[in-house]
Amino acid sequence: MRTSPEEQALLADAYQVEVEKQHLNPADTAFAIQRGLAKARARRTTSGLPIKWVTAVLITAITAACFLLGPYRGMVIPQTTAVEPIQDWGVLEPFRKLAEQDVSGGTIESAMNNGYVQLVDRTVKSGIYQFTVNAVMADENKLIVLYTAKTDDTQEVYSVVNTKMTNAVTNNVLGDGNIRGVHHSEDEHTIYGQSAIEFQKNQPLPEQVMMNVQISSVVPNQGTDSDAVKKERKYQFSKKMNVTFNLDPKFSIPQTEVLELNKLFTVGGYEVMLSEVELSPLVTRVRFIYEPGKKIDYETKLSIYDVVNPIKIVSTTKDGKQLELSSVGGIGTEDGMIHSFSSNLLDNPQSLVLKLLAPGKVYDDLQEAERDMIELKIK
Repeated sequence: MRTSPEEQALLADAYQVEVEKQHLNPADTAFAIQRGLAKARARRTTSGLPIKWVTAVLITAITAACFLLGPYRGMVIPQTTAVEPIQDWGVLEPFRKLAEQDVSGGTIESAMNNGYVQLVDRTVKSGIYQFTVNAVMADENKLIVLYTAKTDDTQEVYSVVNTKMTNAVTNNVLGDGNIRGVHHSEDEHTIYGQSAIEFQKNQPLPEQVMMNVQISSVVPNQGTDSDAVKKERKYQFSKKMNVTFNLDPKFSIPQTEVLELNKLFTVGGYEVMLSEVELSPLVTRVRFIYEPGKKIDYETKLSIYDVVNPIKIVSTTKDGKQLELSSVGGIGTEDGMIHSFSSNLLDNPQSLVLKLLAPGKVYDDLQEAERDMIELKIK
């Protein structure tokens, strides 16, 4: 089967991740973000860089870390003390493993345990491929889709390579979903996954969403099952399939809290302000302003960006249970950055503490890095 250059690039990227993860130890994966930023800084030139470079580098570093920390068949992301499940997830129980491994797992678990989920169960098929939207979660800032991707018994499912989402009423593109998934432990033909997008500011929550999806599978080897043959395995792609579903009106009820903090701190010789934190059921947004009150040039902005490395938020509920809310993305602003983290707002956290990596160091273990982290109290 012939593949387009875009598909070939996707395959190359997927293969490279598979190769790299076999040679990484836990310390490497834990600090993938830090090394990604360091590499980007080393490669940077001093002219001809658009301002969007900041956003691109952050998203690239975080995406790489997400792949390494929770690959399709990979290991579990360690968390200090997870919030214990309080109920059975019913037909969505297979997604519990995904939540345990996913960078947004704390958000999914919180939403599940608080009933903040909508069952959908819409399926589309194309040849040997089948895609089902099992359930969705949404608020004014984010949309999370839980899905199942399957192949028949002739080929092993490999991944979902596309989940573009569109407002089905207006035809406006909402975004390309950030895809994560895990293979079923006893079924090489099934993936349980999630695709998430963050809405732009003041972007209305759509009433109806259309997903454009594509699944890849492994073409059976024609010969010996040796390591050499496995490395040269070939892939096949489904046709692009569309599945449409409505969003429950309950998701449009505002629950977002905005905390105006304006906390100043110094890092790497620069003054930075933790301006505000926006809390919603599915995402926590943290805004930083660099050198507030001063006019800074582009290179200075990049230098500050390099030393401001928020890694996680430690959330503590009223019964003393803690959950680490992981970094899931970010975007550059005119005066700084907005970083996005997972959320457990529905658990009514009593304390939120933001932790940043100390600049100028690369650590060999988590405990050493933890001792040096900068802590900023959100609430």
